[in-house]
Parts: sequence; C-alpha cells; structure tokens
Amino acid sequence: MFSEQRQFPLLGFTTMIPVEVVLAAGYTPLDLNNLFISDIDSISLVEDAEKGGFPRSCCAWIKGIYALLANGRPSLPLSLFVAVTEGDCSNARVLKEIIELHMGIPSYLFAFPQDRSPEAVRAEVVRFANFLGTTIDAAETVRYNLRQIRKVLEEIDDLSWRYPGLVPGSENHLLLVSASDFAGDVPSFTVRVQKYLALLEQKLATGQWRKCRKPLAYLGVPPIYNLYNFIEEKGAIVVFNEMQREFAMLGGHTDLAEQYRAYSYPYSAEYRFSKAIAEIRRRGVVGIIHYVQSFCHRQIEDIILRRMLREAGLDLPILTLEGDKPQKELDGRQKTRLEAFIEMV
Repeated sequence: MFSEQRQFPLLGFTTMIPVEVVLAAGYTPLDLNNLFISDIDSISLVEDAEKGGFPRSCCAWIKGIYALLANGRPSLPLSLFVAVTEGDCSNARVLKEIIELHMGIPSYLFAFPQDRSPEAVRAEVVRFANFLGTTIDAAETVRYNLRQIRKVLEEIDDLSWRYPGLVPGSENHLLLVSASDFAGDVPSFTVRVQKYLALLEQKLATGQWRKCRKPLAYLGVPPIYNLYNFIEEKGAIVVFNEMQREFAMLGGHTDLAEQYRAYSYPYSAEYRFSKAIAEIRRRGVVGIIHYVQSFCHRQIEDIILRRMLREAGLDLPILTLEGDKPQKELDGRQKTRLEAFIEMV
C-alpha cells in the first residue's frame, strides 16, 4: 500500500490521526496498520513480537506494528511515531515507550477528547500542529485541498450500495482504509481512485457487472483476515464498511474540529453505532457482520450494538466474528459460520 520511494520524513501512526496536520508539516504519513496487514510476512511478524516478549493475550495489531519497526520495515526510518491513546487501544501508550526505548524513534501521544466538544477537539489538533511545527491554518488549507479525493471516494462508496455487486466489498474496504494515509502519496492515490471511479461508471453504463441481492453491512475495525471474497463466492456482498468509511472522512465538514468530532471511531459506542444504524437503514442491508478483534475492549461493544439495533426496531440477522492473528485464508469454522449466515439472510 505504501511506496518507500516517497519524500522524507516519514511519520508513522497507530490509527487515524489528523492527517491534514501531518501533511501541512511536510511529513509523509504512514498508517502502520496498513503496512503491517499488507506485509507478505504478516503472520511471522506477530510471531516475532511474541518471541520478543509480547504476551499471547496482546492484540495482534500492536504486535505487528512493533515487529514491523523492529525488523526494519519500512526500510526508510521513521522520523516520528504517533500513538493514539485516548479513543483507541491503551496498549498503544506502552508501545510508544517500547519504540522510544528500543528503537530511539521520537514519539508523540495523540488523544481524542472524550467529550467531543468543538473546543477540546480543536485544542488537541492545535497542540499536535504546534508540536509538528505547523499551524492550524496550514492544516485547514490541506483539508480544503483534500476535498476532491474524499469526494471521489464518497462517490465510489455510494455506488457500492446503490448498485450491489458493482463494487466488490474488498475494493470498497481497501480504498476507504487507504485514505488514512493516502498510501503515502496524495497525488498518485488521487489518480488511482479517479481511474477506479471511471471504470465503475463504464461497467454501470454497459451493464457488465454481477448484480447481488444480498447486501450486507460490515461493522467493526477492519478485519485481520480477508473475508470479502468468500462472502461474494456465497452470493452476498458487503455494501457498508463502517470503520473504513469513518477513516476516509467522507461528507462535507466546515473545519478540522468538526471533521474529527464527526469521526466516530475514538468516541463512545453509542455515538458510533447511532451513525452506523443510520447508514444501515439508508443502504437497505439484509444482514450485519460485526467483526471484533481478540483481546480488544471493543469486543464488549457487541452488547451495545445488539441492544441499539433492537431499540431502533431493526430486526436484522447479525453475525459476530472474532479475529486474532492474520490468516492466509479463512479456516473451516469461519467458513461454516459465514456460509450458514448468508444462507439465512
């Protein structure tokens, strides 16, 4: 997902941060989650971290990020490591300390204010900008310039549910999740998504796409294994990737504070699922897959999701899938559960 031939300096991060500030400060953003999961040896990276002392009961994403950097990937060294603590994994705080001590990489803690007040969010963004040596005004200019690429991504996402089957779930997932760092190269990524949108429009005009009558919603963090291809082999398709869409920051926003207040991932489960339920209604899905990562506090949010769906009067089948380590392919149990669920919907 990321080309190592891009400009210096590299700034790596554990989950979505105000990328506009990163770009305004002259850094190349690098989402270390994307780099980890796309690595040819992602499974070995988790094992390397466990050999290095990380416990089995620690999230594989944390272990993967550590092993990436410990093993010299990317080959270009990071100039700065940003860990998101408040609003994300508490393990990221300790990971920051380990990376500073073991690798000597300067680090920074970013915290999303839990009250979501415009003043608190803006203050955190300004603090981050000051640390990187830029200004909020410069970051706002970057936000304005990114409107085009976000608009194209929104059009692609819109086509995915208006014409189920036109956009493979895996493609929707990959493009949206890549918007966290724009694959390290905003101009090239812009061209990539524009070409993809043109291809979709051509398929739509010629009717050369496979229509699907079982549109599904995927809720939860991006999966650590590929389940999209199997879903489509069984006659269904994901037309709503919840967190990936949040990472892409779609929709118009008046400023950075409003944009990162609207971003649901770091805030309460109630706020997050209220946004997701609105999209589920709009997209007319017939079933929900809720993915949870092993050893993550978000597993418990499944209780809140099911209650909110009942209270919203959405009597939709829901399948909760748990993932631990990267897998080259789904195992037998995962396939059986997915196949039975798709047959039911």
